[in-house]
Amino acid sequence: MKTRSIILVAAASLLIASCGPKVSDKTTEVTGRLGNDAPESVDIIIKASNFSKRVSVQNGEFKVEIPKDVINMAQLKAGSVTGSFVSDGTPLTITFNEDKSLNVVSKVPKKSVQAKFDAFNKAMIDIQNKFQPQIEAATDEATEDQLYDSFQNEVKNLCLATVKDNNNNVAAVAAIDNLRYLLSNDQMDSVLTTLDTALAKVKTISSLTKTVAARKRTAEGQKFTDFTINDQKLSDYVGKGKYILVDFWASWCGPCKAELPNIKNVYQKYAGPDFDVLSVAVWDKSKDTEKAAKELGITWNQIINAQSVPTTLYGIDGIPHIILFGPDGTILKRDLRGDDIEAEVAKHVKPVK
Repeated sequence: MKTRSIILVAAASLLIASCGPKVSDKTTEVTGRLGNDAPESVDIIIKASNFSKRVSVQNGEFKVEIPKDVINMAQLKAGSVTGSFVSDGTPLTITFNEDKSLNVVSKVPKKSVQAKFDAFNKAMIDIQNKFQPQIEAATDEATEDQLYDSFQNEVKNLCLATVKDNNNNVAAVAAIDNLRYLLSNDQMDSVLTTLDTALAKVKTISSLTKTVAARKRTAEGQKFTDFTINDQKLSDYVGKGKYILVDFWASWCGPCKAELPNIKNVYQKYAGPDFDVLSVAVWDKSKDTEKAAKELGITWNQIINAQSVPTTLYGIDGIPHIILFGPDGTILKRDLRGDDIEAEVAKHVKPVK
C-alpha cells in the first residue's frame, strides 16, 4: 500500500508536468501587456526571416503567434518604443519597464533562449559593475592594467562558456561579438567551428568569419595584400625597399586623431632613406579627409577615399589600425598604438634627425 502511494504521487507529478506551458518547434506565442500608454497597434519584425506583422492592441494588450527563430533577434515596435527579444518557441509575455525598455518573461524559463540571453546580458553587466569602480579608483597605471586584464579575462570566460552552452542560438552570437577583440585569429577560428551550421548565416557570424580569414591572410609575417584606390596602389609605397608605417584612419575618429602626434613624432624623427609614413583614409568623405589632414598637419603621403576596400582585405573592424611593413612588404607588426609605434620602428631604423 505504501509503495502504491508513492507511485501514485509520482504519476500525479508527471500529469501536472505534462499540463504545463508548451514549447513549440514552429511558433512562439507572444502576449503583450503594455498598459494605458500602449499604441493602437504594434509591429513585430524578424528582419532576417523577412517576417513582419502588425498586431492590434486592445485595452493595452495583444496576443499573437509568430515564427520561432532562435538565431535572429525579433523586434517589437510600439509607437516610439523599439525593443528586441528572442522568438524561442516558449510562451513569452512582454511588458514595459519604467524606462520603456522591454521586459520579456518566458513561462518556460529552463527551455527559453530568451532567458539564456537575458542571463548572459545580466552577467556581463555584473562584471562591468564589479570592475568599473575599481578601475576608476586605481591610483597607478600598473594596478589599472591589472584590473583591466582581470576584467577582460572574466568577460572572455563568460563568453566562451555562453558559446559552449548556446552554440545553436542568438546568445552565442552576442557572446562571440564580445570575443572578437579578446581572442587571437586561431582561437576565434576554433570557436567559430563549434557553432551550429545555421548560425553561419547570421550576419554577425558570417562577417566575422570573413574578417578572421582576412586577418590570417594578412597576419604578421605575411606579405602585404595590394589594393588600388583612384590609380594609387599600396604597392606604390610598400615593398619598395623602405620600412613603411601605414595608418588606416578617418577624420571623424577621435582615437585616430589622438594617435596623430605619435605618428607625426615618428615621421619627423625617422623619415628618410629607410623609413616613411602613409595615411590611408577609410570610411570617410574625401572633402572631410582633406580638410582634417590640412588642419592636423599630415604632410606625409596619403591615400584618400579608400572606404572599405583595405579594411575588408586586412580584416580591420576598428580604427585607427596602424601597421608596420618591412622593406620587402612583409607585415612586421599590426595594430600599433601609443608608445609602441616608435618602439617598433626603432627596432628596425635609426633616427635621421
